[in-house]
Amino acid sequence: MTESPSTKRVTVNRAVFPVSGVAEVSALYVDTGSAEGSQPGERYEILNRRSIEIYPHSRVSTGTFFNAFPASYWQRWTPVREVRLSLKIRGAGLVSVYKSSARGRLTAVASRNFTDETVEFDLPLRSFVDGGYYWFDIACGRDHAVLDAAEWSVEAPAGWVPGTATVGITTFNRPEYCLNQIRAVGEDTDIHDVIQRVVVVDQGTELVSSQPGYDEAAARLGTKLLAVRQPNLGGSGGFSRAMLEALDGNDSEYVLLLDDDAISEPEAIARAVRFADFCREPTIVGGGMLHLDDRSVLYTQGEVWIDGYSWMHPSGGTSYDHDFSEETLRETPDLHRLVHADFNGWWMCLIPTAVLREIGLSMPVFLKFDDIEFALRARDHGYRTVCLPGVAVWHMAWHDKDPTRTWEEYFIHRNRVITGLAHSHASRGGKLPLHSFLGDVKLLFMLQYSTVRLRHEALRDVFRGPDALGDALATRQSEIRQLRTEYIDARVIEDVDALPPVRRSSRSVFGSVRRPTNPLAALWLALRVGARQLFVSQAAGSRQYPERVIPAPDISWWRFADIDSALVTAPDGSGVAWYQRDLATMRRFLWRSVRLNLRLRREWDTLASKYQTDLPRETTPEAWRTIIARAEGAV
Repeated sequence: MTESPSTKRVTVNRAVFPVSGVAEVSALYVDTGSAEGSQPGERYEILNRRSIEIYPHSRVSTGTFFNAFPASYWQRWTPVREVRLSLKIRGAGLVSVYKSSARGRLTAVASRNFTDETVEFDLPLRSFVDGGYYWFDIACGRDHAVLDAAEWSVEAPAGWVPGTATVGITTFNRPEYCLNQIRAVGEDTDIHDVIQRVVVVDQGTELVSSQPGYDEAAARLGTKLLAVRQPNLGGSGGFSRAMLEALDGNDSEYVLLLDDDAISEPEAIARAVRFADFCREPTIVGGGMLHLDDRSVLYTQGEVWIDGYSWMHPSGGTSYDHDFSEETLRETPDLHRLVHADFNGWWMCLIPTAVLREIGLSMPVFLKFDDIEFALRARDHGYRTVCLPGVAVWHMAWHDKDPTRTWEEYFIHRNRVITGLAHSHASRGGKLPLHSFLGDVKLLFMLQYSTVRLRHEALRDVFRGPDALGDALATRQSEIRQLRTEYIDARVIEDVDALPPVRRSSRSVFGSVRRPTNPLAALWLALRVGARQLFVSQAAGSRQYPERVIPAPDISWWRFADIDSALVTAPDGSGVAWYQRDLATMRRFLWRSVRLNLRLRREWDTLASKYQTDLPRETTPEAWRTIIARAEGAV
């Protein structure tokens, strides 16, 4: 990605193709327009990362997630008004250029027959204000064709200077995953000109540098690789350390955050940097999340913050978990719209260092909501987040995780409330205190007393104010994990045969309990379940024998309506936990939940003022240096 001295043009996107796991991800790169014959080897063959061969009597399209050019985003957020498509092609055939509208309607805008030549198209960026892409198709008759390279370039303004990024990867005892991330970045030498350095912040005891193959992977990056160790300060601590390294180096225009358990499409790094280079003002550029275990599925390409109850939602009219192997980009009109986002997950996110210098680093919260709060803070200072199509990583999916059944729920609940306090404009927290209370009730109905205990601890820590966050960063996780072990529902038993057999002890007062089919039925059942759990003592036999087995995918509050204990499988399938109803705990926790959430609503405005005033002090580079030094001194 270098500027030509004669034309002053800069390549900002290049067509890329997968060379591993091709069958799983081909729908993200190449579209043949047919479910049949869509796999490589039938209509085309991928020769390398830049090159593809199209067989005779075949047609392939680059109107795909990774190869369509996001014209609407370039028109909306940059001053660029023309893009040039250059294709170096051998063989003979027809190349056609298409554009789409915000409604997903497709139009052919140019075409040309080729025979062993470089073909160029100058295309305007003036009709995409609401959405739309450019892409090209190649069709062959009796001859085959080989696309050696395809690039989208824009003219650089006078005095333009290319930016570079410090790539920050934080890891904790995921050395194999992290090594794969280092390899992906290091092996694609075409992107090295946009990378100033790669900072690996290792906070674990199973070190990445001790993995077989590390030396070889590190050699590909050479002096660009910087590996640092520090105590485990969570994602917020690891990423803030990478931010500090970028600021201290003073030679990177951006820091690009990557999760250790994500796998990059390396070209996305270069695209994010070059897009940010041309934005009218400093802009956070986010990458989408594709599922690592279902690689053609896009989890999200940007989310918005719902102020009224401090939670997130997919941007625009999009939805979570779109499968490109079932519906291609060309077949999905909603994905052609220009989508506005409030934040992007730190699985992949590029942040200008100028923004860091002005607003600070991550808030010191260990994990969860640090990425959301940072983007909202940036928004409050006038800096937008743009989630750019064609920029993404594959990341471990959420669908086999249930954070309400782990220690992470403490951080989710606490940090959600803190983020709301720092940035919500809803009076008295809007619906958040009610959501918090109802969340406790639902968990109590499911006999998850450990989780409710953690949520109560989270609110108590919120009331302590932002000054306590940094002091607790290095120790709070271990304290919370220890606290959770005091409850039987948190203890996973691997040897299921060591448990007593399932035997019904409770007498049902409901008859046959089924999933409520409408809100009124759900409310009526909830009232009856609440009355039973508050006023009916648990059956004595429920302590000797579990009454039901509930698989993790089926866990729901209504399944506990007529029983006092159950074996519930762990989300990761490692064993089961024995949930047991306890009347005294139910009463005590419900009353505590009422008190805490009423206090949250009553004191919201005062707390919000305190967080909005004091939290910025906890996110400065100086504050983070103190936190890291204190943690290192404690080791």
